[in-house]
Amino acid sequence: MRSLICIGVFASTIPFARAHPDGAPWGAARPTAAETCNTCHFDNEPIHDSTQLQIEGLPYEPEPGETYDLTISLQDLNAVTAGFQLIAEADQAGAFVSTAANMEFIGPAIRSTQPAKSNGAVSWSLQWQVPPVFAGPIVLYVAATSANDDGSPLGDKIHFRSYTLPQEEPEPDR
Repeated sequence: MRSLICIGVFASTIPFARAHPDGAPWGAARPTAAETCNTCHFDNEPIHDSTQLQIEGLPYEPEPGETYDLTISLQDLNAVTAGFQLIAEADQAGAFVSTAANMEFIGPAIRSTQPAKSNGAVSWSLQWQVPPVFAGPIVLYVAATSANDDGSPLGDKIHFRSYTLPQEEPEPDR
């Protein structure tokens, strides 16, 4: 009888991991949102301002109407699979697009819809179309799940990072 109770308790946790089979709810990349990636992957404390999560290709100051090729990368040696979400917040934040079958996007938000296999490093390519009028600032919120691929909410880690554009120019070496 005890083993049946234990199986029932464990089985009741599985819906948390599979609660959003098509990807995290829109806005979950913002660490202050009511429902974040950590809502379903709650075993570990989230890693805020994670240096293991990067967006490559961001301009220091976006040019109105330009399109930028971006790469989101996650370096986490414990990741067996991974997923991401990226959102841009501003009065006019532009739009993200991708031709990859495992991503979906709506205007200033894009997310993976299937876990990507990882050997400790994974990346996703997309484009950002800057709005025709760039008034700035635009805040980009990105979150990535480093998962152990066991189908449960346990053992996964969530990485959060944000970028504000325009960025500050790096100071010259002296």
